[in-house]
Amino acid sequence: MKLNLSVLLLLIAFGLSAQPRLAFEKTQHDFGRVDENDGKVSYDFTFRNTGTTALVIQDVRTTCDCTAPDWSKQPIPPGGTGFVRVEYDVRGRPGAINSNVTVHSNSAPPTANLRITGEVIPIERRPEEFRHAAGTIRLDNMHVSFNRIFTHERLTRVITALNPGPDPARISFVDLPAHITAEVNPATIRQGERAIIRVTYDAARKSDWGFVSDRIGMILNDNRANVHNLTVTATIEEDFSRWTAAQLQNAPSVSVDQQVINAGQIKRGEKKTYNVRLTNTGRSSLAIRKVDTNANQLLSVDAPKEINAGASANMTVTFDSAGQSGEQNRTFTLITNDPRNAQITLRLRAEVVD
Repeated sequence: MKLNLSVLLLLIAFGLSAQPRLAFEKTQHDFGRVDENDGKVSYDFTFRNTGTTALVIQDVRTTCDCTAPDWSKQPIPPGGTGFVRVEYDVRGRPGAINSNVTVHSNSAPPTANLRITGEVIPIERRPEEFRHAAGTIRLDNMHVSFNRIFTHERLTRVITALNPGPDPARISFVDLPAHITAEVNPATIRQGERAIIRVTYDAARKSDWGFVSDRIGMILNDNRANVHNLTVTATIEEDFSRWTAAQLQNAPSVSVDQQVINAGQIKRGEKKTYNVRLTNTGRSSLAIRKVDTNANQLLSVDAPKEINAGASANMTVTFDSAGQSGEQNRTFTLITNDPRNAQITLRLRAEVVD
């Protein structure tokens, strides 16, 4: 018996040591200052398999601002090398570069995190490109879009101001929400000069999910009587690429019994309520973080906040047909902590008749 136990321990020890190991030469690359006209920039992160069996890159996931168009697809033998190419398109993205890349493999540990940083210098725009008037100055854009931003991220976007008039203009911002900051350089611009406005968004301080919109007030020469509003939008998501293999294995999993509610005919002015059955087939508690009705006043949705593993619950959807007529297609989005179905779009179809 002692001999068999020794053999078993040796086999376990061998099994633990006989595995691939992913070792990157470096895990962060700084592109430095990049001109917006440069288009796409890329960098190859190189790695070595320092383990004892073949290494396989299974998947590479990136944040919204960068892509991984290529990586070593063939198994890498022990001692062999490979690469992960990360590409960033700087066009239309002036400001800071700060993006994450998660590499999934059969290594131990199974994930490796890479990061690219840098700064995109805005292109020199022609005066006619400053189409948006704000008092005595003009802006190239009055909408600051952060597209997708993860809950742990703090990102910066840039817009440019031009002063075409004869008098100097001092730009400042008032009553900013806690999750948004704005810096202007230079703060005062003279005739024919330009200023860079850097808007920074802190998703953690916003404490929200899905598509969100804010309006921030810009004033000139400290004149609070005339506020020019800029729109700031973002889609806030969780970065599930940061989850460990154990977290993913024990994650919740949501399913719905119908993604399209066929309501049929409804008389104008009538309210009707429908049930959608939600089931958590995963291994941990499912959190319903938000139901986004896309500012649709005709829909109201009442969803449970949490569903235990293996349990089900009803979500009620109420449609108010007041003031409507004809065919109706209304959508809403369910946002959860299911890494495979973090956002589910549902639709209600109806025909409003007299």
